[in-house]
Amino acid sequence: MNKFTTTFGFIFLIESAFVLNAHAERTAHRPWLARHSDVSTPALESDRTSLSDSRPTHVKKYGASKGERIAQQASRYEGTRYRFGGTSKSKGFDCSGLVQRIYNDLNLAKVPRTAGSLYKMGNPIHLNELRPGDLVFFKNTYKHGVSHVGVYAGGNRFIHAQNRRHGVTVTLLSDPYYQLHYAGARRLY
Repeated sequence: MNKFTTTFGFIFLIESAFVLNAHAERTAHRPWLARHSDVSTPALESDRTSLSDSRPTHVKKYGASKGERIAQQASRYEGTRYRFGGTSKSKGFDCSGLVQRIYNDLNLAKVPRTAGSLYKMGNPIHLNELRPGDLVFFKNTYKHGVSHVGVYAGGNRFIHAQNRRHGVTVTLLSDPYYQLHYAGARRLY
């Protein structure tokens, strides 16, 4: 019995060390996993923060920035149904179709049709530099590689055409599923 207890304790210690190491590695690459209050980034603001609350004073005075206009336009499509390959409010959107529609609505640069192609454009943005209107990308969602995109809305939220069940919706960037599939962010404007 004593040998069993010793062996079990040893295995428990090894597995505990492995789990702690894996958590530390994920936290280093995904700051939203940190549980301490010393982590402070704009992307980790409370989900109750509204878009207008996080605006700098000069933006409130003179109007929305281009990025905020992108996020506001994306929010207008909230509740629209999902349709794979869709690019219109009447028929539905998929994730990249939503981004393409937003950029067309605002007369911005023409953007590619797929999440993988969008990921190759613009400037890469670190998680703590996210601003409303930036595109957030996710990998290995329904196929290998970058396969999903959304529009960062501020306050740790992003707007995207999620799936047939949810349609265009607002989701927390810290949602466990999206944490595990996060690929990066880009600023196209």
